[in-house]
Amino acid sequence: MALIERWQSETYTFHLRTSKATITLQDAEPQVLPPYRDELTRLTGFVAPAGDISGQSRLLLSALCAHLRLIDMQHPIGEDMPRADVDRSAHLYLLIIFRAILFPNTSGSHVSLMYLRYIDDLAELGCYSWGATVLGYMYRGFCRCSMGTRVEVPAFCSLLQIWVWTRLRPFQPIPTHPPADYFAVPVPYARRWSRGVRRCAETYHNLLPFRDQLDRMKAQTAFIWTSYDHNLDELSAFCQYM
Repeated sequence: MALIERWQSETYTFHLRTSKATITLQDAEPQVLPPYRDELTRLTGFVAPAGDISGQSRLLLSALCAHLRLIDMQHPIGEDMPRADVDRSAHLYLLIIFRAILFPNTSGSHVSLMYLRYIDDLAELGCYSWGATVLGYMYRGFCRCSMGTRVEVPAFCSLLQIWVWTRLRPFQPIPTHPPADYFAVPVPYARRWSRGVRRCAETYHNLLPFRDQLDRMKAQTAFIWTSYDHNLDELSAFCQYM
């Protein structure tokens, strides 16, 4: 929140003491439709009760999660599961990822079924510019939060957190030093850091110290302007991809 308070909606940038900065696509690199209820059934096999659909385009998140739990109990995903069943489960999980991670909102109870049009063909998911879409949605969330009194930020806040850890030296956690064989498979970029604090201690009470740190940023070196590509040697020991 301390950082979002410095968001300027006119320029889509954070106004820091020494400079202006924003999240870019580089940071993001991790018509008429048939009725949404019918599309939901066609793609996922889930026949949602009419009472769980609000305005023909929003499904109760609790109903979606309950249906997924039922599927996991009755037909857990495994190597012998038919491809069609795997695809149906994938569509359901994607709806939750869009609602809870990439495009969150402050309603807290519904997931928009408009995303069904973009996940119809799973093979084409990678053809969309998700980075630009997530950034645009995030900018709008920052604007609404910085100009109002909202305490919840409707944005992909994990991306904001990683951007802070990568760019703002005063807020960088301690880099981790995992065993050489620990990352035998690709891992999220954020795993290169260790918070080094207890999660229960990270509360809103830290807002005042964070504001103070932002106010006291003086040196130009407090913000890291270099591209991630300049630090590949440093990152190569940590993971095998960006």
